[in-house]
Amino acid sequence: MDEKNTIEILSELVAIKSISSDQNHQEDVMKSAEYVEKLFLELGLETKIATSGNSRPAVLAKTAIDPQKKTVLLYAHHDVQPVGDIEKWKTEPFTPQIIDGRLYGRGSGDNKAGVVTHYEVVKALKDNLPVNIKVFIEGEEEIGSPCMAEFLDEYQDDLEADVIIIADSGNIKIGTPTVTTSLRGLVDGVIVVEQPMRAVHSGLGGGVVPDAFMVLSKIIASFHNEKGELQIEGLTPSDMEVLELEEKDIKEIFGSADINLFELDSISKRLWLEPALSILAIDAPSTKEAVNLLIPNAKAKVSLRLPPTENPEHAMKMLEEHIMKNIPWGAKVSFEPEAMGSGIVADPNKEFTKTLVKNFEEVWDNNSAYMGVGGSIPFANDFVEKFPNAELVLVGAADEEMGNAHAPNESVQIEDIENLIKSLVKTLKDFS
Repeated sequence: MDEKNTIEILSELVAIKSISSDQNHQEDVMKSAEYVEKLFLELGLETKIATSGNSRPAVLAKTAIDPQKKTVLLYAHHDVQPVGDIEKWKTEPFTPQIIDGRLYGRGSGDNKAGVVTHYEVVKALKDNLPVNIKVFIEGEEEIGSPCMAEFLDEYQDDLEADVIIIADSGNIKIGTPTVTTSLRGLVDGVIVVEQPMRAVHSGLGGGVVPDAFMVLSKIIASFHNEKGELQIEGLTPSDMEVLELEEKDIKEIFGSADINLFELDSISKRLWLEPALSILAIDAPSTKEAVNLLIPNAKAKVSLRLPPTENPEHAMKMLEEHIMKNIPWGAKVSFEPEAMGSGIVADPNKEFTKTLVKNFEEVWDNNSAYMGVGGSIPFANDFVEKFPNAELVLVGAADEEMGNAHAPNESVQIEDIENLIKSLVKTLKDFS
């Protein structure tokens, strides 16, 4: 592989269909790992493809380790999401195309831009290393990093570091360098209604007994008041500095200027620092299959996003207690807990992050921003638990404005990748 520039490498990576969730593309996931392995081998790093248990292939690389220097771990992932509805793409998902300074293609921002960022940082520093550098390019982030905990156990020596830079976040707007300071936690589960009756004709039983959908709808309605405020007791919002989003910003994310928002004091705090409950799915006959029967059984999957500092075990208990307190008409209802994960707080006042923010503003010629992320990144919890003394830094070249991560027409701003690389190179030199 001849030395290539950022755009060439990113384009070649995007062309690889490394869809980790699709069994038909497992050879592509390996091909992607092999490409990344070759990138870092040619920089002279000790490099290998690594797996743990049933994990997808990851790439581990490291410079020679000098015990007198600090150690920095660079994380990104090379697997991508499926393309979704191909009819909604304006370009071919795996044929990278540059339009108006953005590179379009599946995985361009999430997260092959992160892979290229780390490659370019190492290339810029390798001849005069200010710190020890370790690289971890994961291959299964898009399926929830199911093997991360055992992977970290097995390869602890390859991954332990003073600072962990996760380049899988992004900028709140194009051209605005952004540090992610928090991720919400998550609990979810299934509400199960099992009325002790058989399905009967609505003309025979309607108005006498509550059917399962009536019961379920009353429970679902109990979660919010008329303002859209969550009514589950005992959950405490986190408090930290974040950039305030405007109404037009969030409407752009939803792709509609006509969508009505809840009555909110702060969009950013509601989205990043407060709990939020969503109904993900309901088991029910479709309207095409509807018949005049009272249905005795129904289920609903509910997802509760947590403030970054909320204890997920406590939150799961509060969610279940709320459901049990709001069962109407003495119906038979149970709750089946499922996923549970903690939020993350990445302290922006630690040494590396403070230096990075200073360099952001010099390189980008723009003020930095701090944002939370309303979702959860499961692997970040594993890093925090395994390496509690490491400084966690969440950044990225993707953007919330036009990035379309996981959606059709995913893209990334090329200039933002270049500025992120320059900022990280300068910060690693200063950090030494």
